[in-house]
Amino acid sequence: PSQADKRAPLSFPSQADKRAHHNALERKRRDHIKDSFHSLRDSVPSLQGEKASRAQILDKATEYIQYMRRKNHTHQQDIDDLKRQNALLEQQGEGVPQAPSAGGRTLSWSSKVRGSRGSRAR
Repeated sequence: PSQADKRAPLSFPSQADKRAHHNALERKRRDHIKDSFHSLRDSVPSLQGEKASRAQILDKATEYIQYMRRKNHTHQQDIDDLKRQNALLEQQGEGVPQAPSAGGRTLSWSSKVRGSRGSRAR
């Protein structure tokens, strides 16, 4: 007898087995979607811990994303304004005469600003 003869014959899954497998996969898919909606709900401050429909979760998440985009845009404008102000102050500071410091070294205003950046509390 050959090697093929010694193996058990292949058995094909029955319709019931196929249906059970399909149902298990579908249940897993639905559970993943449900968990994703819960995660999204808990990421939106106004919905945290609240009971909300999927439509409400999507609406509030959209509102929150739009709010955060506006807030980020405003913060970026503030950062850009501060960078421009810093550049202007550094340019103006380059024309300021140097004065002796307490340690006997001479420092310009702009080098004092640069030197203090690392020591500022954030």
